[in-house]
Amino acid sequence: MADVVVSDPASELVELVRGLGDPAPSDAPKAARSSAELIRRRFGLALPPPFAGRVDQDEPVRPATALDGPAIASVKWRCFGSNYRGVMPDGFLDSRDVVPPPSYWTGRAMVPPSRRHGLFVWGRRGVVHGYVDCGPSKFGDLSDPVGEVFELYVDPTSQGAGGGLRLLAEAETFLAEVGFERLELSVLDRNAAARAFYERNGWQDSGLTVDVDLGVVAFTERRLDKLPVH
Repeated sequence: MADVVVSDPASELVELVRGLGDPAPSDAPKAARSSAELIRRRFGLALPPPFAGRVDQDEPVRPATALDGPAIASVKWRCFGSNYRGVMPDGFLDSRDVVPPPSYWTGRAMVPPSRRHGLFVWGRRGVVHGYVDCGPSKFGDLSDPVGEVFELYVDPTSQGAGGGLRLLAEAETFLAEVGFERLELSVLDRNAAARAFYERNGWQDSGLTVDVDLGVVAFTERRLDKLPVH
């Protein structure tokens, strides 16, 4: 491994993840694991599954750092390929790119758009098993400011250990602490599992839907809301 040259560690880590394909595997070939560990040692980047090791029940939720950016992007990519089969068209999922790229999450962690934006990851320093992004909603206004959980993803191989609930609670607490009196989020209308998860945790269907057309795929999102607990 001494002769290996890593020119863009963030991109190379993400490509290692993409090279494992769908559905998201819980393990990786030895060569891929060695390459991921090399990137971790040389550049300090956090590792996503399957390079992060087995999830621990005591994994903390912590504010994201710049070193978590590529792992966050990787977790989202893996979740789409596993969680959205049967919800989104296979053609779209099979050709999906890493959107947004690792650089977006790196910058997002380094310089939040405002003090009312929060980005948190589930995992001890050096690993990311899931994340949540939250902040002011574009659906609110000055007379009715709304806090929103923009995204919450837990890696498919790390689900079932309580990470999603802990990330959601962290986002709700943060949004309440920065002054939002009402919280909202969106779920794909066809994603029954996600809707059930949020409803079990006190979120209600607002009755509003939003049609989204990305050009390559179109879908309907359902808006859920909740009053924060102060």
